[in-house]
Amino acid sequence: MNFTDLVAIDIHTHAEVSCWNPFDSYREDVDRAADKHFGFSHRPTIAETVAHYRERKLGLVMFTVDAESQMGRRRIPNEEIAQAARDNSDMMVAFASIDPHKGLMGAREAERLITVEGVRGFKFHPTVQGYHPFDRMPWPIYEVINAHKLLFSTPDTAVSARACAAARGCDWSTATRCTWTMWHSIFRTCRLSWPTPASHGRTKP
Repeated sequence: MNFTDLVAIDIHTHAEVSCWNPFDSYREDVDRAADKHFGFSHRPTIAETVAHYRERKLGLVMFTVDAESQMGRRRIPNEEIAQAARDNSDMMVAFASIDPHKGLMGAREAERLITVEGVRGFKFHPTVQGYHPFDRMPWPIYEVINAHKLLFSTPDTAVSARACAAARGCDWSTATRCTWTMWHSIFRTCRLSWPTPASHGRTKP
C-alpha cells in the first residue's frame, strides 16, 4: 500500500459479488438478515467496491467467507480477490477464507494462496463456518498461517449473530449471547484479558 496517499484503511471489507462465478442464491435468508442489520441491500461487485474506496482515498483489506460445508453456498473465489489486490496494490490487500472443514486440502490451498496468489492474511467466521476457534479441526490451516507469520481475523459483531440465528432458526439476541459466551470462554481458557468497551472499537455498526 502507498500509505502516504491514503486517509484511512478499512481492515474489514467483505467481497459481496463475484464477477468470476454466477451468483449463488442459495440461503438468501442469510442475506436478508444482513440487510436487516445494516439497513442496506445493494450488493456491489469487487470492482465497484474498490472504485468506491479509491475515490475516497481509502485503503482496504478484502476477503470472502468460505462456509460451503455449513451453508451449501458457493464461495467467492479467493483468487478473484487476490487478483483485484494485485491490480490495486497501492490501496488494497487481500485476505483469504478457507472452510475449516476442508482440513488438509484447506492447508494445501492456504499454502498456494500465500505463495502463489500473495494473500496477506485469512478470515475465519466460527458462527457461520460451524466450528469453535479452539477445535483441532482447523489446526492444519492454522499451522500454515503460523509458518508464514500471517494474521487472521474473526468476528464478534451482531451481524454474525443475526446470520447464525437465521441459519439455526433461533432469536438473534439468543445467538448473540451464545457468541459472546463462546469468546469469554476462549479468553478464560487462554488466560487473556477480556477487552473492555474502552479498549476496543467496533469495526462496523
